[in-house]
Formats: sequence, C-alpha cells, structure tokens
Amino acid sequence: MSTAKAKLSEHLEELLNIGIALPAEKDHTRLLERILREARRITNADAGTLYLCEHDRLVFKIVHNDTLGIYQGGQGEPIDLPPVPLDGTSVSSWVALNKKSVNIPDVYTADNFDFSGPKRYDAITGYRTGSMLVVPLENYEGEVIGVLQLLNAKDEQGQTIPFDPELEKIVFSLASQAAVSLTNMQYLEEIDNLFHSFVQVMATAIDARTPYNVNHTRNIARLAEKFAGYLDSLTSGPFSEEKFPESRTAQLVMAAWLHDIGKVAIPLRVMDKPSRLGDRIEYVRQRLELVENRLIRSFLEKKVAGAVSGEEEEEHQQQLARLSQARELIEKANSPGTFVDKDLARELSELAHWEPLPGLRLLTDVELKCLSVPRGTLTEEERKIMESHVTVAQRMLEKIRFNSRYKDVPAWALSHHEFLDGTGYPQGLKEGEIPLEARILTILDVYDALTAADRPYKKAMPPERAFNILEEMAADGKLDNLLVAAFKESGIWEE
Repeated sequence: MSTAKAKLSEHLEELLNIGIALPAEKDHTRLLERILREARRITNADAGTLYLCEHDRLVFKIVHNDTLGIYQGGQGEPIDLPPVPLDGTSVSSWVALNKKSVNIPDVYTADNFDFSGPKRYDAITGYRTGSMLVVPLENYEGEVIGVLQLLNAKDEQGQTIPFDPELEKIVFSLASQAAVSLTNMQYLEEIDNLFHSFVQVMATAIDARTPYNVNHTRNIARLAEKFAGYLDSLTSGPFSEEKFPESRTAQLVMAAWLHDIGKVAIPLRVMDKPSRLGDRIEYVRQRLELVENRLIRSFLEKKVAGAVSGEEEEEHQQQLARLSQARELIEKANSPGTFVDKDLARELSELAHWEPLPGLRLLTDVELKCLSVPRGTLTEEERKIMESHVTVAQRMLEKIRFNSRYKDVPAWALSHHEFLDGTGYPQGLKEGEIPLEARILTILDVYDALTAADRPYKKAMPPERAFNILEEMAADGKLDNLLVAAFKESGIWEE
C-alpha cells in the first residue's frame, strides 16, 4: 500500500472513531472544542474557527491559532469578535448560505471572496493567512447550523501548503457528523428546557391558587440547589463523600419543584383555612349577635309590660355578661396562635351545651370540633385531606415518563413528608428507607413553613427559633440531625 493510501486509510479510521466518540460527548462546550480540534488534527491545520448560526449571523464560538498562541471560546478566553453577517460576501457566510465547502490555496491570490477581514487581521497581528478550508455544518434535516473554517495546512517541515482535496472530503464528513451531534444535543436541551418550564408552570399555578403559598415551591427549589452546592463543597465531615454533580443536583431541584404538585387537587377551604373555624366564624358571630338581640328584646318587652322582677333583671345582666365572655372565648380559640389545652377545650364544651334561649345553642357540634383542635387550624378530617396531596402527586407523577436523567425525582418528591422514626406519610418509611435527597427536602420544607411570612394561620418565626424546632425534631428522631446541623452551618438560608 502506498504512503498516500495508508495515510488516507488512517484518516478514515480516525473519522470512524470520531463518529463513535462524538455522540458520547454530553457537554456542549467540549463538543465544539473537539470538533475543531479533530478537524485541525486531521488536516494538520495551524489555526481554525468554529462558527454557529444565530439569528442570521455567524457567531464565533471557538478560535484556535497555534502560531499566535490564541485559544479563545469554550473553556479558553472569551471571544470579543463581532458576528459575521450572513450576506454571502465573506467566504464563511457564502459557505453557510450555499451549503458547499470552499478550498482556497492562498487567500492573497484569490479574488472570488472578500478577504479584507483576514488581511486586516494579518496586518494587526503579523500573522500570514495562506490556505483556507471552509466547510458547512449541515445536519440530517439539511439545515446549516454552523461553519468550520481551517487555516494554513502544514507539511512535515512546518511549511504552509494547500489543503489536500482528499482530506477536504473527510473534514466535510466530520462536519456533517458534528452537525448531527450538535443538533441532537440542542434537541435534548430544548426538550429538557421544555420539561423544566412545564414543571415550573405547574408549580407556579399551584402556588398561585393561594396567596399564602405563592413563594413556597420556588423557595424550596432555590434552597435545594444551594444546599446541594454546599454539601458538594465539603471536604471533611459526615458529608465529605456525598458529591452533588450537575446531574444529581438537577434531580434534587426537579423534585423540589414537584414536591407539592398534588396540592392542585386540595380544596381551597382546606388549603387556605386561616383559622380553626375558617369561614364558619362569620356564622358564629351572627348567631351570637342574634342571641344577644333576642335576649335584649325579650327583656325589654317584659319590662315595658311591667313584668320584670329584680331577680330577672339580674339574671338578664348575667346572661349578657356570659354571652360577652363566650364571644371572647370563641375568638380566642379560633386564633391559630392559641394552643387549645384541656382546660380551654372543657370551657368550649360547656359553652357549646349552654342554651341562652330554649333550643338555641351558641356552637354546633362541628364548630366545637373545629375550635377544639389543639394546634393549627385543621381538624383530623381536614388534615387527612391535606395529606392526600402526596397521594394525588403520586398519581400525577405516574403519568409523567421520566427519562433516566430524572428517574429518582418521583421517589424523592413523594417522600418529603416521611420522618426517620416512621411517623410520616404517606408510606410511613423509616430511616433506612428514606433517601438522602428526600431527607433534605423534608428539612427545607419544614424550615420554609416555619419562617414563611405569608401564612395567615401563623406568624413568621425567626431563623433561630426555626432551627430550635428542627433540632428538637431531630432529637426526637424525626429529622436527620447531621443534615439539620449542615443546613444550619451552610448559611444559605440567610441569603
């Protein structure tokens, strides 16, 4: 076999290897650099530029020049060169518009294109542009997405020579393979961005159902990303081996965006319940006013008729006083900030069974049950409705076909109410069954709920008090005490 044929065979084998390697490259910047690097290696080019088409212009993405020691774009220095208009005057724009490669032995003797740009560059830098090979990056849809421009092919003695026409075919094939890889990567990024946008729109819609929850999901996603970055940076301690590369962090953030997706099905009367009675408080107030008016009217009618004794007048004043006390007691118990202990619950029960007028009670059985909730505003039945958002979320997430990149998202999102001691929901998982990421979401969810200033049923806690509660929950075996300590030490919650 002749030397030329052996060399060509070697280049073809290289092209096959490159064709296998290009699809495996997942980083956009490294892919661009590899395309230019491989093209220069095959042709032994001294310099090269990779452009991508953006808005009717060719934008510089990678610029290499061994002689001048220039390595810009990608992981190198920034590029400050202006884009090239797609008007057909420059050789790169002509190649992009006509989908044909151009092989020029020497730009200083060619007159079919405007080479004022390269010549001006040479005058400034002292470089001598000689041979040029410009190839379009055309994908399988026939769309040119960029241009590959190679300068100054070198022989074995380092002298500038024209680009070999045989190598031109190989570079053209490489450019086509590269265009396909770039297009596939762009499609994957677009699909990924579309998926993220859909998830964020869903989360925003859920939060927007209630003004009391408008920032919760966004807060959890932000804290999750920052906390993952903090854990990844640790070089000592219990989490020094826990690394959070981009792929793991992306899953955690996605789980944070989806953790409350099931709340779309929770009735607003439960999700927005600002007090123990909620909307019922107005009916109770009207009832109290009605009873008071009837008592006063009945007493006045008797007094006008001259049929009121001193004892009856005293009894009437006692009833009005007790009614006033009842009003204060109900308002106190209705407040979400009040803890309803046994004594207060007993007073409410006595009040509910008092009939200031025959057959007319101040509180119904349902209202008494609502007011007797020890903490918070939800009855046991309402709490079960609220907790069902996880079950609803499970049914919703089962309908989404997560790819391998986000395969763990459903499990992490659905476990954010599980506690290490098995008292959480919906599955009652215990310590060994709860992933680290789900433990993180649980801590962040509790912290944001405690410190949020937009909840009508509670006042915002300062971070110090919130961490006291997190640490108490960790001491009780509900939360991961090491994670709580790491979250506190991270300081990300201060931003």
